[in-house]
Amino acid sequence: MAFEGFKLVAAPKREASDPASKRKQRLLMQIDHQLYMAEPENRLRKFRGRWWTTDAEGKLMLSIKYGKVPLELAKGKHAIACNDMDDLVEALKKAKAIAVDGTFDAQLATISGQVRARFKKGE
Repeated sequence: MAFEGFKLVAAPKREASDPASKRKQRLLMQIDHQLYMAEPENRLRKFRGRWWTTDAEGKLMLSIKYGKVPLELAKGKHAIACNDMDDLVEALKKAKAIAVDGTFDAQLATISGQVRARFKKGE
């Protein structure tokens, strides 16, 4: 047999994941993609869907988004001002840690419900 010497066990049954954890995982994947785009070797490449823009003064403005909807980071605040790309990377890492903690879960549920409602109107 090909697996001689290995201890073989029955695979555990996968539990159905709840919608909240799926939304969180999607946000974390999006943050990882933004971090990839912000890496020094990728900064000159053209990417679609970047979350940051440059204002008139040359400062970077970062919005954390779920789909195309920016998340509210504080009451009435939807963006983070960054001095440079290193600042932006640190802000993305902090956003990832906050997302893992579940801080954005309620907002993600609201946005997801709004998107689903728009699809139901067309039926």
